[in-house]
Amino acid sequence: MRTLSQFVVWAHCQGMPLDREAIFTPDMVERYIAVACGHLAESSRATRRSDLRRFSAAVTRKAPWPPRAQRLRGDYAIVPYTPAEVARLLEVAAHQRTALQRRRLSALLAIGLGTGAYPREARSATTDDLVERHGRLCLRIPGDRTRLVPVSPPHNVTLDRIRVEGPGSSILGFVAKGWDRAPLGHLLEDIDLPPDCPDLKAHRLRATWLLQHLKNRVHLNGLAQMAGVTSWKTFGHLMAYLPPIDEASLFEELTRR
Repeated sequence: MRTLSQFVVWAHCQGMPLDREAIFTPDMVERYIAVACGHLAESSRATRRSDLRRFSAAVTRKAPWPPRAQRLRGDYAIVPYTPAEVARLLEVAAHQRTALQRRRLSALLAIGLGTGAYPREARSATTDDLVERHGRLCLRIPGDRTRLVPVSPPHNVTLDRIRVEGPGSSILGFVAKGWDRAPLGHLLEDIDLPPDCPDLKAHRLRATWLLQHLKNRVHLNGLAQMAGVTSWKTFGHLMAYLPPIDEASLFEELTRR
């Protein structure tokens, strides 16, 4: 505020109209720094100049400030867990200190790796949503992406045990607050994750579930329905992790009647 007020007072003394588009311009800022800030140290002039340029660009629309550079963002990638990482996660879940910790981590892994549910869907799921269909345990997911997803083995065993032991309860054994912006972090805050444990991310669990079914050549339309997606973007991230198909097998599939 001191910087801005001194700049505005200087502009007024120069006879400039107190109009934002007239005084908060590149030329005026440079002139002020050169004429009125000569008594300041170089570092102080640089700081004042930077503050004025940033504020001026924010409060004007017509002044000829260059557009802000877009924030750089690395290529976004969905990286599924390797079989070894999945095995380590399951081992860590089985060796938690308390029954509640074992329940929470085992359930999170079972839902993510067994159904590919989105984090919000996993948090709201209860044992009442675990139902039998066609002789298989399934997770009933309500909401905008309503669907019934069969639980992939061996995670069906974990979820069936939770269903028997805690009827009517949250599958994760955790109920997030409505205002909670980091529910997964709060669910895991008491979980013991050793240094060699893979970084636990819900989207990686989901990607691992998708990749496993892609490897098993599940029908793409059916898999998209089970995943609750309406575009193929997610599948594109996983193509690099699919095993190659030998030429003879590929040709046979492409020419079958």
